[in-house]
Formats: sequence, C-alpha cells, structure tokens
Amino acid sequence: MATYFISDLHLERIESSKTNIFSQFLNGLDQDDSLYILGDLFESWIGDDNVSELGQFVIDQLNSLSKRAIKVAIMHGNRDFLIGNDFSRASSVELMDDPCIIEIETKKALLTHGDQLCTDDNEYQAFRSVVRNPVWQKDFLNFPISKREKIAGEAKDASKDSKVNKAMEIMDVNEDAVLDAFNDHAVAIMIHGHTHRPNMHRISNDKSNFTRYVLGDWSKESAIILKWDETGIELLDLAQRH
Repeated sequence: MATYFISDLHLERIESSKTNIFSQFLNGLDQDDSLYILGDLFESWIGDDNVSELGQFVIDQLNSLSKRAIKVAIMHGNRDFLIGNDFSRASSVELMDDPCIIEIETKKALLTHGDQLCTDDNEYQAFRSVVRNPVWQKDFLNFPISKREKIAGEAKDASKDSKVNKAMEIMDVNEDAVLDAFNDHAVAIMIHGHTHRPNMHRISNDKSNFTRYVLGDWSKESAIILKWDETGIELLDLAQRH
C-alpha cells in the first residue's frame, strides 16, 4: 500500500504524451493505494458545466479508481481553481482545502499547491486574491461559456507575458513563508507543486528541522511525482518509465 502525490499535469488534450502517462499511472495503482492531486490537473477549468472530451475522460479514469478501493483527493491549483462539487461527485474524488494536513506512517505532512508561498510575486498574489474570492467566482460562472473561455484565454496570455519580465526567484517560494507554514501547522514535512522545480529541500530554524518536497510539472520528458510507503519517501520520474 502506497500513497502518491502528483501536481501540475496541465492536461489539455486526450491525444498527448502527458495524458497517456497519466492514464498508465492510474492503471498501475494497486488496491488500497491513495492518490493526492495537488493542483493544476488541467491547464484550464472554467466550470463544471463545461466538461470537454478530455474532462470526461479524466472523470471516467478517476471514477474507476474508487471501484478498486483507491482513495483520490484533489486540490485546486492556479489553473483549475474552479473545479467544484459536480466534478468531485462525478469522479468520486474528495475536494481538499489548501492547505491541509494528512498523517501517514504516524507522520504529519502539510499539503498545498504552493502558490500561496510565492509571496515575493506581488502581482500574482493580487490576482489570486481576486479570482479566489467566492463573489468573483459566482459572477464568472454566471457568464456564458464563450465569455468565460475568452476571459480565461486572455488571463493565460497575460500570465505568460508577465513571466517574461520576472526573475525566476520571484516566482519561487519565499523561505520565510515556508518556515511560517511549517511553524503555523506544527509539521515537519511539506509537499507542494506549482513552482515546477522538483526537489527535496531540508531547512531548519533554531528549534526544528523540516523537509519540503516539490513535485514536478509534466511533459513527455519528465513527470516527477512523490511516493510514500513503509520504506520511506522518494521522488520518481514517471516519464522515464514509458
């Protein structure tokens, strides 16, 4: 029995290497395994009432896991924060809060998408505070799908343009924000995605030592996930297995 953590797949099309790796990964899970998806499963999600061919494929794939006694939970990312209860019910997955704490092998871990930790990126944090507001989301979801698609496309283009002029360090996590999260939640392990910088980081303060695991974004060249079982915790590259 193992627990897996993935994030930042940014799925866009059924016919793609990423979707193929994802499907094969799900099919390879064993009964009683658990899977946590820490945001950005999709490149874009503009509402549960707009399920594309890809969206339905993913729903069917996830729903099949429940029949094999595999628990799946999903967290919002910065690309798919409008995933809602309809998607959750259709795919038989649990919608998690961000952040949340789980316990495995008597150890507690803090799970988060990771974007909240990037506090040096003031422009993004201002945008995030707007689009995560329930009032804004309700208004957005009341728009016709065509208008939502237009707004989402414009936001994506603006995000790409903005990143060109930002230093990579600004878009990474802030060390003080990371330490605050460890201290506020009284845990020694953190798992997150978002930054697309897969790695394991050991940090400390005057009293404690902490370990932060960063998941990778997916491509045909790399799909770095985390596996946690009785033997320990390790980062794995699924793309190297296909």
